[in-house]
Amino acid sequence: MWIPLLSLAWAAEPVNPFEEVDESELFRLDERLVTVASRYAQTVRKAPSIVTLITAADIRAQGFRTVSEALRTLPGVYIWSSAEGRDLAAIRGVISPDNNKLLVLVDGVPFYDGLYTHGFIGDPLPISAIKQIEVIKGPGSAIYGTNAFTGVVNIVTWGGRDLEGAKVRLLAGSGNRWDLTASGGGRRIVGGTEVTASGFARIYSQDGFGIDVTPAGDRNANGYDPKRGLNVGGQVSVQGLRIQAHHQDARSRFREVTELNDPYDAIANDIDAFGLAYSNTFVEARWGLDAGPATLTPFAMVQWYDNPGSYYFTRGFDSTDPANIRQQYSLVETEKTTTRWTVGLDAEARPGIDHRIVAGAGLENITANRVLDVRYDDGADFPVLHDNFTVFDSCGTPAGFADMRLQLDTYPAGPCRSPSLRTIYAYTQYTWTVSPSVELTAGARFDNRLAPVNTLPPDGVGVAGNVKQASFMSLSPRAGILLIPSDTFTAKLLYGRAFRAPTVRELLVVSAYDDGDQEYPSTTGNFQLKPEVINTGEVELTAELDQRFSARFDGNYSQLSSEIDKVDPGLYCNLPGQLSVIGAEAEMTGKVGAVRADLGYALTLARYGGNDNDNNCQDGDRNEFANGDNPYQGRRQYEFPPHMVKGRVGVTLAEGIQLTALGELYSKRPRKEWATTDVLDIPVDDAPAFGLLHATASASGLGSRKNIGMNVTMRNILDTQIGTGQYRDDAADVGVDYQGRTRMRYMDGYTLEGRSLTVGVEIGF
Repeated sequence: MWIPLLSLAWAAEPVNPFEEVDESELFRLDERLVTVASRYAQTVRKAPSIVTLITAADIRAQGFRTVSEALRTLPGVYIWSSAEGRDLAAIRGVISPDNNKLLVLVDGVPFYDGLYTHGFIGDPLPISAIKQIEVIKGPGSAIYGTNAFTGVVNIVTWGGRDLEGAKVRLLAGSGNRWDLTASGGGRRIVGGTEVTASGFARIYSQDGFGIDVTPAGDRNANGYDPKRGLNVGGQVSVQGLRIQAHHQDARSRFREVTELNDPYDAIANDIDAFGLAYSNTFVEARWGLDAGPATLTPFAMVQWYDNPGSYYFTRGFDSTDPANIRQQYSLVETEKTTTRWTVGLDAEARPGIDHRIVAGAGLENITANRVLDVRYDDGADFPVLHDNFTVFDSCGTPAGFADMRLQLDTYPAGPCRSPSLRTIYAYTQYTWTVSPSVELTAGARFDNRLAPVNTLPPDGVGVAGNVKQASFMSLSPRAGILLIPSDTFTAKLLYGRAFRAPTVRELLVVSAYDDGDQEYPSTTGNFQLKPEVINTGEVELTAELDQRFSARFDGNYSQLSSEIDKVDPGLYCNLPGQLSVIGAEAEMTGKVGAVRADLGYALTLARYGGNDNDNNCQDGDRNEFANGDNPYQGRRQYEFPPHMVKGRVGVTLAEGIQLTALGELYSKRPRKEWATTDVLDIPVDDAPAFGLLHATASASGLGSRKNIGMNVTMRNILDTQIGTGQYRDDAADVGVDYQGRTRMRYMDGYTLEGRSLTVGVEIGF
């Protein structure tokens, strides 16, 4: 029979936060518990990181349709967009075109692709199957390794202990958008053993808002944003063994189109015939073994990722025969298939009630099975490599594409093995409760990236260097002091070092320099790349002013070095300068009667400094870094707003019925200093300041069985028309418009969604 969840209440006496003998038992009781900071359940107040929790109730009360919409309500977080239609999160002044400086976990498992290590935060995540979103702002590499650079987001889906039955939720609204999710689970005794299981399935689609959207009158397709996809997932737990699986299929269009493009290029990139697809599947098994004062958890995970795509572009007209002038066109098909697996052992020990140790070690492997772009010109039957975009296998030929090898004069003998990147790691963290008001935490993680195997690039491709240079060792320490002098005040002093490892794309996709165009046809990888490193110091103060008001303040300073970026004439390198970031956040929360309000402000001063002694950007005299100079010196961080204000007001009209209003204000975003201003007919300035206003009416506990919930959300009520910037390596791209004026190609960036209405209905069974 199914066992109902136990209903327990808090004790009337205050709880000493350092005397919680078994926090995992409390996890079902307190929504303020998270696992993201230390890999075990602990209160937000006690976690050795700056943590924010977004619950399922928050998601419904505020009408969030995606994880990115939930994240954008946090001070210090700026959400923008990529050319591929993916949402990007910039945190505390650090940006990334591939969203790989923010580690995204799904139920504790890193969930990113194997080529770019892109962390998905938008539509591909099942918003209605999420129990809570745990967010760290700050470094997390001491526990999680690469990509936990400026933050960690752990997506926790509904488990069997959370669901005793099933629920179905439908979202539908503007832009022909709909999203249907079914979740179910529970607990059952099978042969005297408790079995816990849960699962979900989701399908979604949207058309977007047509090709005549902002800027009005211009020929563009920025507002056309079709997406569709599905998710399925689930987990089963029995006697310490947990097996979980998640799968996503997502599809979107390539939208790097402006009025400078042929309008037919935009129309041709229809999602049904062209576009980008993302297929991501992982399976993980963990087995917790009781070893007296310690718990040992061996685990294994495998992830399959496939990112096929295709797009179409025109190449002008062939007028060699005046009597038969024809337009030239090309079709590009992309293949990006990788396999990632990890095996390891996690351990947790409590040698005494005042001491807690977590540790672990493992091996991770990423294999590039099939990575290349091929192009068909003017209806050709056989393709050619597009822009030389490929990873070379052990035979020195494009990985996973046997047909391309048929063009070789000598076919490679024996099997051709796909290239792989392997990393050995180990970590530990020790927490000591010195007294009821003082707790100390210290730890570190060691990562050793081995030299790539099974790749043999031909002579003359890539930047000078050999593949053996693409190895590194990284140490990521952390330390923290937690002070709780009273029941109403908490202080955290934290330090952490984080890193982001070079990806398969940045290391192994190498191409030959084109002397005619004086550039690499596709940004070439660089075997000399080192990992990006960020050192961060933080302080957080929280206070309960009385039973109605609370306040939070944090200050942080970070220095980013060895940042990996694309530079002219098209190569990845570690920038020779540093990015320094000074940040501060202040939040106030109040509740008076039926009204609750939150107001947060974030200050971010991010600026590039001078040179250091290490510079692997030289490629002869072909680029502006050749002499070790840093042209970014003195520039403010591109696109990131120095000032942000986020606010929320909620009113409870009756039991289960709420009205919530959300507001966002952003200052001007730096762009002008990143543009080529001396040749322009149309001047460029910083992106303007803007504000957004959203509102949601929500109700729960409806119906005779109190099993129905509803919400109605209007986003961007004021229909603010703004655009987020193209990434900075294209910020200086100049073109000529149809009136013959020289202007920035991406001056207006990517247009955000206008006013939209969404209705959600959820029914429990």
